[in-house]
Amino acid sequence: MTLHIATLNKLFHIDPLKTDAVCHPLSSLLYQTLLRINRSADTPVGDLASSWTHSADYQKWAFAISPASFQNGQPVLASHVARSLARHVWPSSASIFADLLRELIVGAAACTEGDIPAGLYADDEENRLFMQLQRPYCALLEILAHPAMGICLLAGEGSILGSGPMTVLSASHTEIQLVRNPAYAGQRQLPGSICMQLHDKFDGVLQSLQTGTTSAVLLERKHQLKLDAMPGMLSTPLRDRWSGMLILNAAGIFNNLDMRRDFHALVQKRASEKLGALYHTDFIPADILTMPSRQASDVSLAEFQQRWSGHFSDVAVRIIYAAGRGPLTTALDGCIEVLQACGIQCELIRTKNAAQVYEFVDSGEFDIVARGWIQDYDDADQFFGVYEKQAPQLNARAAYVRFYEAVATARLQAHPQARSAVYVLAIQALEEEYLCITVCRDHHKIFHNSKLHLQALCRDPFDL
Repeated sequence: MTLHIATLNKLFHIDPLKTDAVCHPLSSLLYQTLLRINRSADTPVGDLASSWTHSADYQKWAFAISPASFQNGQPVLASHVARSLARHVWPSSASIFADLLRELIVGAAACTEGDIPAGLYADDEENRLFMQLQRPYCALLEILAHPAMGICLLAGEGSILGSGPMTVLSASHTEIQLVRNPAYAGQRQLPGSICMQLHDKFDGVLQSLQTGTTSAVLLERKHQLKLDAMPGMLSTPLRDRWSGMLILNAAGIFNNLDMRRDFHALVQKRASEKLGALYHTDFIPADILTMPSRQASDVSLAEFQQRWSGHFSDVAVRIIYAAGRGPLTTALDGCIEVLQACGIQCELIRTKNAAQVYEFVDSGEFDIVARGWIQDYDDADQFFGVYEKQAPQLNARAAYVRFYEAVATARLQAHPQARSAVYVLAIQALEEEYLCITVCRDHHKIFHNSKLHLQALCRDPFDL
């Protein structure tokens, strides 16, 4: 049996460190990680690691490496694991975890290209990896189980080998043929072969699905929304979540707390009407951190227009969004509809990528930023990093400083329930500032034909 999967060339990279988040189910076919967490709330299980221990302060960790081989037959050693993890902190790294790991692993911030930081030590005789952290980090095992942390062997001439359940039989610019890896020692069961079809444009992926030349497609959010709107399209939700968020500039037009609160209520009301049962406002999902419900403002459009007309009378509301993603979120649609219904002008400013969005945020030359995130982790600590992008303005910075101080203190507590209790209070205090509006949370989806039955709400949908 051959499973045909289509995606865009720009989304998949043979290097797990560089693959786009939407293609992580493909990366995990080729590479093992130290640990594996397939579904949300799963207990971490060993993948390459057969066992692990930690010190009482959670700053020293030891991982025993299971017998395994790369796709060329070379045994996987602890030193290979150390080098794979070190790649994430090298100066040239494009890893989504680069900043976090440089701060977290001892010696990583000063690590030069090609070197191993002092906090990663490999004993190849015992095949054990030792890791030393600057501080305890609750989500460490979650990070080590992430598909971007796949363990690989840099074999020269750009060749990268893994020890996962599949191996590359042939590769070109348009197609990669995968077959079962005979050296794979793990537990996953997959089809005999997988053909990855790589297209330059969305139209090519769509045609392959409509004509039946592919069984399933993995695409970014903007293209998922297009497929969702087409009649007869079948999809299976995966573990990762998408969130749409509106960030308000508290140093500009939205400098009034009451106005931010009322604007929240109106935008979320519009989103609720559109999304129905899918409507969510919690940025951190309830199965990770449950927040108590908050009483919403019952302001009407007419009241909002009359109350705040002075703020908007002479200037348009400047809305920044990343090209292709922001305007497709329900959050942004609701925002624009509320402003227009109140007779308030808005100026849409399109940016090419997230970097340009951050430049606008840093400059303060905006009133609202529309952002979309894919959330592919299950620990509250990993969600907190997103807040750092939101409030460079002096009017809002104090609220975030208090928030991060509370979070930093809670991370030192060993008991999960004690940490969670502090996190809830910290987020409640931050939300009372009404600095951002979160709506439109939905799961990442894989679209497929009616003959294919996939595992739902997991990272690895292709397992038999």
